[in-house]
Amino acid sequence: MDNQALTPFAVFAGLAGGIGLFLIGMHMLTEGLKLAAGRALEGLLERGTATPLRGLGAGMTMTALVQSSTAVTVASIGFVNTGLLSLQNAMWVIFGSNVGTTLNAWLVAALGFSFKIDTFALPFVGVGALLMLAGRTVRQRALGQALAGFGVLFLGIDVLKDTFSGFGAAMNLQDHIAPGFTGWLVLVGIGTLLTVLMQASGAVIAVIITAAQGGLMSIEAACAMVIGTNIGTTSTAILSAIGATSNARRLAAAHVMFNLLTGTVAILMLPLLIALLGVLREWLEQPATPAVTIAMFHTAFNLLGVLLMIPLARMMLRFLAGRFRSREEEIARPRHLDATSLAVPDLALRALRMELGRTQSFAVTALTAVSRVPPDEPWIERQASTLDALAPAISNYVRKLSASTLPPALVEALAHSLRALQYQESAVIAVRQACALATVLGPPPGMELEAAAKAFHQATANLAASADGGRDDFSAAAVEVRLQEAETCYQALKEALLLEGAHARIDIRSMQDWLRLASLERRAVEQVAKAARMLAVLDGDLTPQQAIEAETPGAETENAH
Repeated sequence: MDNQALTPFAVFAGLAGGIGLFLIGMHMLTEGLKLAAGRALEGLLERGTATPLRGLGAGMTMTALVQSSTAVTVASIGFVNTGLLSLQNAMWVIFGSNVGTTLNAWLVAALGFSFKIDTFALPFVGVGALLMLAGRTVRQRALGQALAGFGVLFLGIDVLKDTFSGFGAAMNLQDHIAPGFTGWLVLVGIGTLLTVLMQASGAVIAVIITAAQGGLMSIEAACAMVIGTNIGTTSTAILSAIGATSNARRLAAAHVMFNLLTGTVAILMLPLLIALLGVLREWLEQPATPAVTIAMFHTAFNLLGVLLMIPLARMMLRFLAGRFRSREEEIARPRHLDATSLAVPDLALRALRMELGRTQSFAVTALTAVSRVPPDEPWIERQASTLDALAPAISNYVRKLSASTLPPALVEALAHSLRALQYQESAVIAVRQACALATVLGPPPGMELEAAAKAFHQATANLAASADGGRDDFSAAAVEVRLQEAETCYQALKEALLLEGAHARIDIRSMQDWLRLASLERRAVEQVAKAARMLAVLDGDLTPQQAIEAETPGAETENAH
């Protein structure tokens, strides 16, 4: 490109065309490789991340294979969002993806300036296009797309190289860059902004490398912009985490923190890192070109970031655990179990009773929801999950309290507390099973069955209301009255079902399913009532002996079929 061609339009056309070809090529390469790999990458992410070290390797491998840290980041957030991947291991996948993305800089540095690019790239475009059009399988066509994209990517680099070579002969951008640390910070900001706007750090790095190779900027300036590209990639993670679960948002925050920390250390050590890489390049007998130096720097400071995370990852995990809490997580945290109260056993027992009142309210709320037609499945699962989350904390608190030397009365009270929690968990299990079966069965067939089922559901809801141990008017006597009403309604529903089956108004299989549903709901009622009795014992409204006598054999759940 001669100096006469250096019009503003020629420069704009060269930049826009080169970047456009690079982006198209990168998109074709990434999408083709992902399609050719099929579900193998998802399988690698799901199975290959059992430990932090394996997560790091999986992140590096997948990013190197698909040439897109964005795809790996979004997939990791998705897996964390659905609970298939733990936050700790997903963090190391993200760290690994930052290292894996440096392969792109090496491709540009190693293949973009060592020989005539179009001679190298055009055969890939031709072979890839042939496979895309003539491939018999989806995988063959996807592989063709990847090959064609690989060639188009380097054609874009060729255009950028010619543009910057001609541009660099006429001016030096270094003259317009502030000297020292301030100038580096500005360049970091420019690299970040370009990456956010283009949503492709690989394209920005290719522009930076070709600009430095063309003499437009110094190696230090180019490396500062590369640091900015790393920071800019976090925008994708932030966008992906909007509206996601708390853990997914924590993972996005970990990505931002990792890149900011790595970038800060890299900018502070910039001259030292470049000098050390110069020594390493001479030792490895690598060519002393800006492209190779920038690629080495990109790899080195990402590896440095991973090394920093080895001692800092646990601290980061603890920090993030206290952030981005959802409403459900806040509800699932114990409100009354304070470690300081363990020193005063009577106070600790009072705190335990208050926390068990909360878990009882979750159990009775779930029981009320299953008595509706149709049952409110999402609400039931929310209540059940909250109780599931609280149960280990309560058990752990009881274990710590029981390690102290306690009088016999308090030891017995702890046993009643654990029994109450066990009954609540059993009630939730029965509610979940009843909800699943009721969703399949739908409304009861026939008016008589509908009336009997409605009466039983109403009795269940009444029992649930009276058994809420957190209410001021909670009493064991009211629970027993409501329990007897629910039992009477259950027996009436059971009798109605057996009559319908005997007269062949419903088939035997349907009758058995409805009996099973009634039995599950009855079991949930009984378990909630038993938990309420234990709470009444803790309150002093019932003696342990009275609670035992109330649990008569007739109140046990029978096998209805």
